[in-house]
Amino acid sequence: MRNLLLSCVLFCISVYAHAASTHTDTVFTKRHDVRIFINRMVSAHHFNRKQLTQLFAQIKVKPQVLRALNKPAEKTTWRTYQTLFINTQRIENGLQFWDKHAAILKKAEQQYGVPASIIVATLGVETKYGENMGRYRVIDSLSSLAFSKSSRAHFFRNELEQFLLLTREEKLNPLTVMGSYAGAMGQPQFMPSSYRRYAIHFSKSRRIDLMHNTTNVIGSIANYYHRCGWKLNEPVALPSRSATLVTSKTALKTKLIALPIDHNHTMEYWVGFHNFDVIKRYNASNLYAMAVFQLSHSIEALRE
Repeated sequence: MRNLLLSCVLFCISVYAHAASTHTDTVFTKRHDVRIFINRMVSAHHFNRKQLTQLFAQIKVKPQVLRALNKPAEKTTWRTYQTLFINTQRIENGLQFWDKHAAILKKAEQQYGVPASIIVATLGVETKYGENMGRYRVIDSLSSLAFSKSSRAHFFRNELEQFLLLTREEKLNPLTVMGSYAGAMGQPQFMPSSYRRYAIHFSKSRRIDLMHNTTNVIGSIANYYHRCGWKLNEPVALPSRSATLVTSKTALKTKLIALPIDHNHTMEYWVGFHNFDVIKRYNASNLYAMAVFQLSHSIEALRE
């Protein structure tokens, strides 16, 4: 009797585990806001209603992405953030990446006027040079955020629309594309709207592949910064004391940057120039832009 009961319990557990692992949120497609979205995709972009409904029935809602969105790394202190992104391993790996792709980086630098060091550092901060491109299905992340109560739900709903258009254009399976908890994709972690707007053919490939084609990745990052207004041979940032000497002799527009060193309101002050704000078009955090800038300098110094 004990063995029989134990077998029944184990069987029920295995059935439940299998059901949980293959669960699709069919209730999700019955939500009013989801149905409105599907109607819009059908009317505005001529998607097939049945296929789109079947696609949304396979979405797995991820509550954890909303929690992650409310606790980004950019809310930490500068010292913690700096240690995370500017360390020996990331600098040395950046040098290896630069050496391996030197010809393509030089071509991108010449064509778009964006330093190779900035391109490499951006990849280093975003995905460790393509090593970590995210562990969430993009469609799950974007859908979870797009139909949430987040104040940014409208933004993510637009990104979900852009993602579906992108997967149709590039002939990608929307159920297999992986990315970050916020829906950023590929080695450069472009949001779908940025992917469609800034990704370019920098190689002879038929598709604009930002997951595996590093040539396209390098060209697309350079194009992104170029179109966001990168100014050749202008500075990015300087320590506040050093910046005084520069700005007093030039007409460069600047702004003071206060980086929180710790939780005791101790600050490290820098002066940011136009190109600092261009980096912030990639990510609006001062910590992020400073990490890209300092990592670029560290890699370039090691290379020289």
